[in-house]
Parts: sequence; structure tokens; C-alpha cells
Amino acid sequence: MPSNAGSTIGSIAANPSGSGPASWATHRWHAEQVTPYPEDGALWGDIPQLIRDHFLPGHTPAAPLLTDKDVVVTLGSCFARELRYFLGRYGLASSTFWIPSGLNNTFAIADFVSWCVTGKETARGYRYDRNEDGSIAEWTPDTEQKVYQKYFTKAGALVFTLGLAEVWEDTETEQVFWRGVPDEIYDAKRHRFRLSTVDENVANIHEIIKLIRSVNAIAPIIFTLWPVPLKATFRPQSCVTADCVSKSTLRVALDQAFQTTPENVFYYPSFEIVKWLGCSVPFMSFGAEDGLSRHVSRFFVINILKEFVRAFFDAPAREKFLAGLKADGVPEDTSKPFVYQPGQKLK
Repeated sequence: MPSNAGSTIGSIAANPSGSGPASWATHRWHAEQVTPYPEDGALWGDIPQLIRDHFLPGHTPAAPLLTDKDVVVTLGSCFARELRYFLGRYGLASSTFWIPSGLNNTFAIADFVSWCVTGKETARGYRYDRNEDGSIAEWTPDTEQKVYQKYFTKAGALVFTLGLAEVWEDTETEQVFWRGVPDEIYDAKRHRFRLSTVDENVANIHEIIKLIRSVNAIAPIIFTLWPVPLKATFRPQSCVTADCVSKSTLRVALDQAFQTTPENVFYYPSFEIVKWLGCSVPFMSFGAEDGLSRHVSRFFVINILKEFVRAFFDAPAREKFLAGLKADGVPEDTSKPFVYQPGQKLK
């Protein structure tokens, strides 16, 4: 019988016997090279430093890899759009070629990247778009494939933001829709809603990396997982819990895919910054500007982007980005809450 048998196992009392970070590390478990959680409340007073010290370790390059002349190609969910907007606004190069909207699942991203790089789709994605009159048609690019390929070949970096693990599948072809199923073609006997698996997403992530490396051997490839919740789910459960499962599936897939990761491939933890930082500071992580529960507050967006630029861009590029934020009225100290509308000066 252990000597502390009298203690309550799993106690959540305010001061349980023998508890606390010191006893955990010193008296109970092997702790060599352990990475602690930032429990000290004082650490949370400097948000940018907290992100650098406790969110980014293990996920960013040892030294910045990009300059303000490196074109960053962004695809996927909201973070990709935010990054493209702010890099362009503040004088850092970002992709300007047209990319289909709504490429939020790994099947869609892999399919689009495959076409851009090789001229062939993956056979796993079903591509469609809406015409101006509202009718649907299979997506066709407005530019020759070689033009798209050139963007990937010349890119200084590529950022892919994943958003959805829930997908719609054509059971006859086993193709996954880029988005949902258009109501005009929905067939209950043919179209199936499902949660994609971790293994499927790992395979898609590996395929995306392989495709990029076939035309661009050195550009950093950066994956992110955006924390914006599902708008709805077709699963017979709460959308909140379905969103947790969807995001968890993608996060585990990213972690597993990165167990065997080529050089210059990174995961940037924007998801964790919003979810874990957001629940530990007295600021609204969603809806500060408009009261909407699916819009990440600018406070978090700005801090995420500032630290992204700091980690991946050299000093002149960082200074240019920070000068742009300042000109828009963003305070230098972004540890304190502020409300910001892109393109509008803070008052």
C-alpha cells in the first residue's frame, strides 16, 4: 500500500495533501525534460510573450525563413484568409491568384493542390461551384493549370488551414464533396454524411506535402487548425460536441502526420491559442466586435498573426508588419483587450 493511501485519489479540494506543481515534479513522477503548463497567473500578463514561451515551442523554425519579398500562398479556412489579407495590407507579399472558397476539408485541399501541381485531380474530391444564376456546375478554373502550378513552384511559403472533418460523400464514386451537397442534386440513397477518420486525414496531409515538394523542394509548408466552430452538423447530437470531435480528429491527424515530417514543414498552433488562451484571460475570444459566437475576436487574430510574422519573417519584414498595425491604431501592447475592425483605425 502506498504511503499516501489516506489521500483522496483525484481530489479537487483547494489544497489537497501533497498536491501542486512542486510535488508533482519533485516527489511523485519522473520529470526530466518535462514541459510545464503555464500555471503562474503572472505569465498571463504579457500575452505575446506567453504565446512565444508556451504555445510556439516545437512548432516554429529555429530562425526566421522569410522576407517581405517571399510570396505566401494560403489555402483553406479562415486563418488563411486573415493571413492573406494582413500580409497584403501591410506590405508583405501574399498570393494574389484566385482560389476557390470553402476548401476546408483535407480532401478538397488535396484535390485542388493536385490539380494545380499535376493537372490531375485526386479522384477523392468532388468539385463544384455555383454560377452567377445560382445553378451548380463542376468547378473549372479561370486560368490555365500551368499558371497555378507556377504560383506553387515560386512560393516562398505555403499555409494550409484545416477546418472540417465532417464531409459528404458520393457512395457510388467514393468522392468527397469539396463543400456540402447542393440541394439540387442531393440523393438520400447516394449521398452520405460522415465523419472522416484520422487515418484518412493523415493520408491527405501527407499527399499535400508530397505534391508541394514535387514542385517546390524548400518553401516552408505550414499547417494550422482554425478554431471557428461548425455552423451546423448533420450528426444526431449537439453541434458543440460534434465540433469538438471534428476539430479533435483533425488535430490528432496533424499530430500523427507530423511524426514523420520532412524538413521545413510546421504546425502553427492558432487553434490552441484561441481555445486555451481564450479560456484563461478575461477577454472575449469570440464576438468582441459583433457579438457573434463564430467570429474570432480581433484581439486574438492580431496576436496570432503578430507572432506568426515574428516566428517566420526576418526583422525588416516584422518591422514593416508592426508599422502597419500601428498605423491602423493597434496598440503596441497587445496584452490588453482592444476592438479592431480591419481597415478601420482604432479610436
